[in-house]
Amino acid sequence: MTLSLNHFLRALSLLCGLILVSACQQQNVIPTVPKQPKVLNAAPPTVQPVEKIETVEEAEKVMVIAMDMTDKKVPVPGSITPLSLDLDQDSVSLMPSENSPADSEQNSDNANKNLAILFTNSPEQINTKVPTFEQQSIIEITGEAQPLPEPLDRELQKIYLMPKAIQYAYLLDMAEQVLALGYAQSSARILNQIDLGLVPKNQLSRYLEAKAESQLKLGDSFGAITWLQQAQVLTPDTDPQARTKLLVLKAESYEANGLSLAAANALIALSQLPTTIEPSQYNERIWMALTKVNAQALNLQVTGADNDVSRAWYTLALIPLVHHDMELQLSSVEQWQQQWPLHPASLSLPGALASLTDLRATQPQRIALAMPLHGRLGKVGQAVVDGFMTARFEAQKTSAMIPYIKVYDTSSLSSLDGLYRQAAADQIDIIIGPLDKDKVIQLSQKDALTIPTLALNYIPLGGRSNITTNLIQFGLAVEDEASQLADRSLAEGHKRIIVLHQDQPWATKAAQHFITSWTSLGGEIATQVSFSGAGDHSESITQALLINQSHERAKLLKKHLSGSGNKVKFEPRRRQDVDAIVLFALPSDGRQIIPTLAFHYAADLPVYASHHIYQGPTRTSRDRDLEKVIFTELPWLIEQPEIQQKFSQEWPDRERYTRLFAIGIDAYRLFPRLEQLQAFNNSRVHGVTGLLQMNSQGRIFTHSSWGQFRAGKVIANPR
Repeated sequence: MTLSLNHFLRALSLLCGLILVSACQQQNVIPTVPKQPKVLNAAPPTVQPVEKIETVEEAEKVMVIAMDMTDKKVPVPGSITPLSLDLDQDSVSLMPSENSPADSEQNSDNANKNLAILFTNSPEQINTKVPTFEQQSIIEITGEAQPLPEPLDRELQKIYLMPKAIQYAYLLDMAEQVLALGYAQSSARILNQIDLGLVPKNQLSRYLEAKAESQLKLGDSFGAITWLQQAQVLTPDTDPQARTKLLVLKAESYEANGLSLAAANALIALSQLPTTIEPSQYNERIWMALTKVNAQALNLQVTGADNDVSRAWYTLALIPLVHHDMELQLSSVEQWQQQWPLHPASLSLPGALASLTDLRATQPQRIALAMPLHGRLGKVGQAVVDGFMTARFEAQKTSAMIPYIKVYDTSSLSSLDGLYRQAAADQIDIIIGPLDKDKVIQLSQKDALTIPTLALNYIPLGGRSNITTNLIQFGLAVEDEASQLADRSLAEGHKRIIVLHQDQPWATKAAQHFITSWTSLGGEIATQVSFSGAGDHSESITQALLINQSHERAKLLKKHLSGSGNKVKFEPRRRQDVDAIVLFALPSDGRQIIPTLAFHYAADLPVYASHHIYQGPTRTSRDRDLEKVIFTELPWLIEQPEIQQKFSQEWPDRERYTRLFAIGIDAYRLFPRLEQLQAFNNSRVHGVTGLLQMNSQGRIFTHSSWGQFRAGKVIANPR
């Protein structure tokens, strides 16, 4: 009877253990092999090979040995060493109760046995055998999107059977061979099989460069740069072939990662190598990279350049940033060519510089500003007009060619057709406007416009598929920021992200666009959580970080261990499968969310946000709660050019319209360049709203600047 009761109790304990394990496995990441509990102050786990386990009693014994829950020190008779278990993410300590030493010792023994069963899904799943090397080599290329050709596969299997001492050389040759044939994933897997301890130092650079190239071809530019930094130390500068290969990989990796200045420097160095027959072959790539660099960084490069070729490149790239007028640009480029007549770019001007003369001849001379000056959008339209006219008067100071400008008030406009009839009668070359989204949508529904138009708003993405001739769209779109956040997150090596956003239309739209952009780049979304912005944000944060599941697991464990004589001391942990957070929120919510993240053990996760998190300079310390948050923002507000400072001084009461003022300035900079942006896909205009570029649908998208909160203030945070 007693024996049957013991078996019944053991079976019941096993059933409870299985239920709890099932609950514990409701995690964001379920390991393919069950994790063993970690024990503080305990000996390392010992692995015992087990052929077959028939009974629950045998399972208990095996698991106790495998977990090795005993302290290394010999315990004092009658005492108990507290146990600490890591339940995947939670920290749980089993503390002795106030029972007698004998009872405590018995309870501890029972608890150890129960936990041994608790962390075993079933006796049949216990298998500590290590696969043989032959099994590993066969698995090596399974799951490959592009399986290796059969001859290469057979050759690879032969290499795996070679002695370790010589195997590395054949594996490295094979990895480079399959990489050249386009099998990047197979190459990466082969490289992972190389024992670096056997690779001679003079071959390590080959390994690192192959590793970097495979990562680059797999879309991991961040990983490629990491390997190249190590390879650079090992590659001798005196070896022209090795230096050429390293610079080629560096240039490609920096370009893919968005590190434009680093890419330009690598390409310039590559063009100047003795082995380079035609330096001008790199002109377009160098220019494409330099057009993404701001004036401040270029000025630093001019000062610190260690050779004339580099200094000349930086000086040339500064010309469009210093002179926004096309006439002044043309004369400055001609002066530059006279100063550097033998420079590769002087002999073959890159990008749109080669066509400046033609573009100047077709520059619009008569401009119409079609803006609402009264009614609901009156102040908005007036801010745009003020920005446009300010840019016009600034240009006039340098004796640039100034166009004729006429302003049409669209507040009482009866029809858009009437606007175009009036503009045609006034011999207008280009219309800038309208500003109202509904009117822009109306224009987009026409097949063609009689006069080229720069609309200062966007039609919804995914709308009408055909393109309206002569219609170009420009403005500030949260979708552009979301795409930029995705690009930076990927470039900085993040893989799995939490998205937090307010329960507002703008934030929901931004979050959805970010998710679409991020997943298209190969990233993963751990979870998406919205919040109302009313009151405490702790519930949303605990949901996103799975803190609530951590508490539930603790409750189940306490329930299971009730009556065992142990007290459970519990410290929750956040999920460990994420490496960044993207936030779409207003400052008031952000100042609550960031401290709440820190409270819930997520202070180490980088946080990226849209411009909505920043409301402008403040004299208070309220932004200290946004410490380290990185966000997108207009150069107008981050870099604060001279024209922005004048605006703040002259119109301090109109700061709320500062972004619209910036749009007006960039509209003035854009209208003479529209033909250039259409003709050259990689052409860009440096504006106060960001780096401006046009896509094939006639939509100008903006690359904003980056800011970061530090000690309550905002500093520039370029990559």
